[in-house]
Amino acid sequence: MSKNFCLYWTFLLILPIGDAIATTIVFLPGSWQGLAPQVIEGTTEKPFELARLGQFYANNAYSVKIKEAFSNRAEVEMQDYLRPQLSKESFKNACLQFKTDYVVRDAIEIQTNIRIDRTVFDCNLYRWEEFSVVGKKDLFEVFERLTRNSLLFVPRKSQKDVKIESKPLPQIQIFVVDGSFSFAPERREFMSQIEAFSWRPETKFRLAIFGESGSKIYPESTRKEMIAQWKEWKPAGKSVTSDIANALVRLRRILISQDKMGTKPVLSVIILTNAKEGKSDGSYSAAIEALRQIGCKVTILYSSYSGPESRRAQKEASIRGADFKEVTYFQRIATNRDSKTLVFQGGRLYVTPQVLASGAEIDESVLEKVDMSGVYSSGDNLNPWALSSLYEEIRKEKVISSEPVRSNFASLFGKSVTNTSKESGSFSGKRALVKAKGKAFWMQFPSFFELSEGKKGVWKTTFLSSPYSSEAVETLPESVENYPYSPPKTLDCDPSIVRNYFQNTEKSKFDCLVRGEILEIARP
Repeated sequence: MSKNFCLYWTFLLILPIGDAIATTIVFLPGSWQGLAPQVIEGTTEKPFELARLGQFYANNAYSVKIKEAFSNRAEVEMQDYLRPQLSKESFKNACLQFKTDYVVRDAIEIQTNIRIDRTVFDCNLYRWEEFSVVGKKDLFEVFERLTRNSLLFVPRKSQKDVKIESKPLPQIQIFVVDGSFSFAPERREFMSQIEAFSWRPETKFRLAIFGESGSKIYPESTRKEMIAQWKEWKPAGKSVTSDIANALVRLRRILISQDKMGTKPVLSVIILTNAKEGKSDGSYSAAIEALRQIGCKVTILYSSYSGPESRRAQKEASIRGADFKEVTYFQRIATNRDSKTLVFQGGRLYVTPQVLASGAEIDESVLEKVDMSGVYSSGDNLNPWALSSLYEEIRKEKVISSEPVRSNFASLFGKSVTNTSKESGSFSGKRALVKAKGKAFWMQFPSFFELSEGKKGVWKTTFLSSPYSSEAVETLPESVENYPYSPPKTLDCDPSIVRNYFQNTEKSKFDCLVRGEILEIARP
């Protein structure tokens, strides 16, 4: 054995496995006959979707280097590969064109059953093998089986065993909403969040609305029914903390009267309000404590519409057994001197040079307090949706331009409905609020992932059925990775799509792609 040959093999042995076995594969556009998922039905995407699906499942299961065939569909050479059948010569040409080890092409026919025929062409030996898989209704399961059977010449990725929880506890999500005229902007945001969030199918809802004219407790309902209840209701008057207390007392009586033997539902109560203190008799605090005693998890989502004194009653009530979250409002303005951001937080007005996004963490070190003494007292009503006018009145400085007022209401609301003790106690990675397919949901990422608010991406992930998430599904953090190839449109997912897949297939694990934007990163 020559010295050079020994050195060559020694060099290979010390290479990382990914470098030593650099098998490359090209997936050609395929042939799609029969039915197709709605997202590509009636389009010219079908041949390319087959290639994208092949790439996804190969990348998901095997340590392989994939070369994408066509970056531009208008390429003349592409037309040669769109015929129903390809000759051996066509595969040889593809080997030379793409300089790859293997060329793969799929042909699918969906009628009563799903049939996929795959040709795998070895560019080194100039020979091919053919594989066929048939399934009944799950296209993705058929593709997974085909991938396992046809790519045995490359090493498999290690697969971590996952524990799938089952039989989720029933959950009732109760919203106690301020019915005053002044709370209208927050109510609109609340309803948009109700419609945008993905909810576990087993979740039931109850709506309670309070104000100076009394309270109304609606019956337990589905989300659709609750939205209809909301639309029939009209705002009225003002509200104070004693109005909240009266509504909570009525709510507790109803919950106790409807308590049944057997499995107890998880009761979550979120109070959304800007109410100031009413009668200082402790009834608000007592009502919250009474709800806690019957097993309710209570959250106060408070919007301050006056000085710091107005929040005292809310904070005191939260001590008796509620999580307290306070909405921050901010607005970017420009004056003749400079540009700055106005921040209304804790009943006080601040300015900062920091440009803020919804849910962004405020740098407290650069906040400058605006002294309101002499203009407003600590108990006066203040409108956080008119920050620029408030600033002009206090500082006597003309605002020449301004952006719309924004708040972190949506992100605080999202945390309120999705955080559970199970999730917060057992997960050590990162959590981000992601908007995908028009819906926002919390997604778990590995701790090493670099995330930033406003970042867009395509992430491969594994969803699992979960009894601990309000959406009934959750991502497996260690499965998440940036997806480097053209994403198949049929695998775009969000929690509602994954839930539907689980219901239709009776499965509890699904690999798919989240294509979205990071709205907020959860703070430790």
